[in-house]
Amino acid sequence: MRRAKPKLLVVALVAIVAVVVTALAAGTASTAPKAQYSVALLTTGATNNRSWANAWTDGARKAAKDFKVKLTVVGNLDAPDAYVSQGSSFASKGYNLIIFAHGAMQGPAVKLAKKFPKVEFLQAPFEFKTKAEQVKSEPPNVGHADAEQQYGAFLAGALAGLVTKSNKIGAVYAFPFPALTRQPEAFRLGAECTNPKVQFSQKQTNSFTDAALARTAASSLISGGADVVFAAVDQAVQGVIAAAQSAPHTTYAIPSYFDDHSLGPKVVLTSVLYNLQGVAYDLIKRGVQGKLGPHFYYSYNLKNLKVGELAPYYNLGSAVSSDAKAKVAQIRAGVLSGKIRVPDETQGSPTIGTVNSAAKISPKSIGC
Repeated sequence: MRRAKPKLLVVALVAIVAVVVTALAAGTASTAPKAQYSVALLTTGATNNRSWANAWTDGARKAAKDFKVKLTVVGNLDAPDAYVSQGSSFASKGYNLIIFAHGAMQGPAVKLAKKFPKVEFLQAPFEFKTKAEQVKSEPPNVGHADAEQQYGAFLAGALAGLVTKSNKIGAVYAFPFPALTRQPEAFRLGAECTNPKVQFSQKQTNSFTDAALARTAASSLISGGADVVFAAVDQAVQGVIAAAQSAPHTTYAIPSYFDDHSLGPKVVLTSVLYNLQGVAYDLIKRGVQGKLGPHFYYSYNLKNLKVGELAPYYNLGSAVSSDAKAKVAQIRAGVLSGKIRVPDETQGSPTIGTVNSAAKISPKSIGC
């Protein structure tokens, strides 16, 4: 029997070693843990304030738990510079997704997306008129979502028009940017849909969080005769509730974003629930699954995520007649079917993205 030549043995050994190394490398690649997906949520108000920030935070925390996400939440941010500073800090640390839960922060989101092209930035609520406009004006790693708030605000207005005794109602809101302005404007349209005699007034506070300013604004509306006051602010809603509690006549508050009945059981008639918890959860889920994609945009509404439902009346159910309850249910069905076409800040003629724009719209023209 011939003995193998040394050269052939070396070649064989090299081949065996290569196979073993390749196998080990493959095994290492398949078993190595993936880097943890990381999300930063930046929002207005305190994260436990029973309003906008609280709802976003609750949804984000549930998603973080379910999908094993590293989550950092920073609240009480209002100024653009604060979003740029905080967003830049998290992007520099390699966070995968940074959420600006503030409807007026598109500019900061775009600025940072250009600087950090490997990080995804999500700013909400925001909506372009067309997809082409979004693609043309923004880098691909910034996207948006919109909880279609006009529907819930419209239903709240329909309710207000039915329960008011003075035929005077009002709204307190923070800032006049389109995604926020559409809420008091839709509230007005809803009230006019059910009550042609209703008179509407609104007050701007320039703060999501200052309860004292919100109380002063609401008290002014109440002094003018309003007996139902809608609130489109963050934790400053407590000021609106306080104003209703101290009103000289029976007055109801309708907060937005969170079920706030317990903050004023005698005056909080209902709350407009936009399911921001579900919005935050779904967006983070999509991010984890790699499904956001370039120039992403997601719309959430009454049909697909129950955005805009009214909270129960609880102990104030007797303040709403059976006929009024039936009428609100009828209006809701009309909105869902498309028979009633509620405009928003980009859709409709005219739209409701500016202050007092609803004054130009006839309820009949939208299907009431």
